[in-house]
Amino acid sequence: MKRFCHLQLNAFNGLWLPAIFFLLVSFFLSTPAVAEEEPLTEQLVSAVQHDAFRLNAIFQAGLNYSFDDDNFHGGRSFEAANARLSIRGLLDGRFFYRVHVNMVREPNLLDLFIGYQHSDAFRLTAGAQKPRQSADFIPNPGETDFARRARITGQLVQSREIGVSADGNIGEIYYYAGLFNGSRLQNNTNNKFYGIGRLQYTLEAQVPGTLQLAVHGSHGESEGVRSGNAGPMLDGERTILGADLRWEADPFLLAAEYMTGDLETQMMPDVTETISGFYLTGGYWIRDNTILSGRYQSWGYEEADWRDNQLTVGVLHMFTTVTSLMLNFDAYLPDEGDHMYGASVYLQVMF
Repeated sequence: MKRFCHLQLNAFNGLWLPAIFFLLVSFFLSTPAVAEEEPLTEQLVSAVQHDAFRLNAIFQAGLNYSFDDDNFHGGRSFEAANARLSIRGLLDGRFFYRVHVNMVREPNLLDLFIGYQHSDAFRLTAGAQKPRQSADFIPNPGETDFARRARITGQLVQSREIGVSADGNIGEIYYYAGLFNGSRLQNNTNNKFYGIGRLQYTLEAQVPGTLQLAVHGSHGESEGVRSGNAGPMLDGERTILGADLRWEADPFLLAAEYMTGDLETQMMPDVTETISGFYLTGGYWIRDNTILSGRYQSWGYEEADWRDNQLTVGVLHMFTTVTSLMLNFDAYLPDEGDHMYGASVYLQVMF
């Protein structure tokens, strides 16, 4: 009887997943497109956003639901995901500043930097900042293609660093170079620095739409610091290399990235662990305010000898220019072990 009920539940899950997806897509298609006039939004923006003082915010609330009673994506739980406030501005003498915090659990500093912009070709930034390394990690949470960033990003790339960086645009080429503590938002743990670089080229006249191609890399020595947001604890040097592309030609979107890192870790101190992975994203704007997206990703450890895969299907619908809803369905498909399935729904306000 217990097995019969379990089979019935699995069958129910398999039916209501596409049913909910179909109903939501139908609802999005039936709602009006983003209004051309939004007087309340214009009133808000004009009150809080000026050249010298600009207030931006991202508010996200949602639900994570694992189809089985397991801990996939945290199990089954409502979530206050983000309550981010950013104050930035331009000052006399070509200086600029930013203070950025997340207020979800407690005041959590994200960015605190001061900079100087000589021209479009050269800008210098000093302080706590997000390194512009991986294409997946550069956008803020309100502008990502999916509710969660790619798994390989979480294994290798740090969310924030303290240091100094230079970047700029020279024609179609964008460059970024930074030197950091390599220990997140902490003081330097070993008196050695961590370097990050990115080189990006944009094609517009040569292809339909816009195509961005980039390579990036980083190298340094860190001890007692976690690799990325979910990787192993580091015990020495790390070298990360990657390449990415993003093509947008209305109504299509295509994005891909590959990253690999050689890391000395506390988990395997006698060998250098290689962590590598990729993602491939495709999207189609079914309306001006609604996009359907899919992403396949794979990541794994060479020495530990395992690899995992995940498939995500999602829909993003913009009710207005500042309010939106994102729905993701995830299938976690490891080479070994149980498959897991879940869904995430996020309602967002961003201005």
